[in-house]
Amino acid sequence: MAEFIVPNPQKTDRRSATRWIISHVKPYWWLVLALIVGAFGNAALASVVPIYIGKAFDVIFDNPENRQALIQVALLIGGSQLVRGLLQLGRNFSAEFMAQRLERDIRDELYSSLLGKSMTFHNLQPVGDTMARATNDVREINFMFNPGINLVIGSANFLILPLLMAPRYHPSLILVPLIFIVAYALAIRQYLTTLQPITKSVRSAFGKLNARLAESIDGIEIVKGQAQEKDEARLFSSNAKAYRDAFVHQGDIEARFIPLLLFVLAVAGAFLHAMILFNQGLLDLGDVVG
Repeated sequence: MAEFIVPNPQKTDRRSATRWIISHVKPYWWLVLALIVGAFGNAALASVVPIYIGKAFDVIFDNPENRQALIQVALLIGGSQLVRGLLQLGRNFSAEFMAQRLERDIRDELYSSLLGKSMTFHNLQPVGDTMARATNDVREINFMFNPGINLVIGSANFLILPLLMAPRYHPSLILVPLIFIVAYALAIRQYLTTLQPITKSVRSAFGKLNARLAESIDGIEIVKGQAQEKDEARLFSSNAKAYRDAFVHQGDIEARFIPLLLFVLAVAGAFLHAMILFNQGLLDLGDVVG
């Protein structure tokens, strides 16, 4: 509890972590809108390229002399990608701008909160752990929005687009994207469940490392007066090793990211399905390419 209240202009909802983050994001709703529009536009215009390349193949096989049609296809691809680039720029700028603003706001709120805490709180709370939260943890919220949420929104649109575009070639082609999305959701759930406690241990080890280092530096007179330099160095090495081991464990889990394998299998499955339909005369060559 706060011993006294330091004025803080920010009105945040602290009933849960999610509500707290949402209350910080609300003032920047226009940046969120720009991010969503940019992400959808990027995914939609990315799908234009394979579609028109498929049309170019049809033009070449139907009438190789029709260069005018090929030029039109090339111009459409080039023009669509220029627009896509602008939307992508707007999306990334919005995500980065919002992430930086949120980091600034959260640092201000945290500092005001720390100033308002009682001396009992500060006596019981290790300085190094507080510093780790004020530097590392707040910075992680920045990363959560960019590249974090920025990539999540972009990836979500790339997941949705195949469901919208595949049936335009043949209704049954929606099958592989649907199977992939279900398998992807299950794999992500298992991956995050495994990763969550490990990331907590990494943060805990980092806080412990910082806390002990701050205590040693703050009490350097006592350390030197009792000739404890070697013991402190050994303790620091032990804490650093614990942080390293936790970080390596996290990297080991992250390296086994199954959805990447599922994506490759989905691409192969979709191509095989398209070839089956092609052999049945239900798709032409341009459709298979697209």
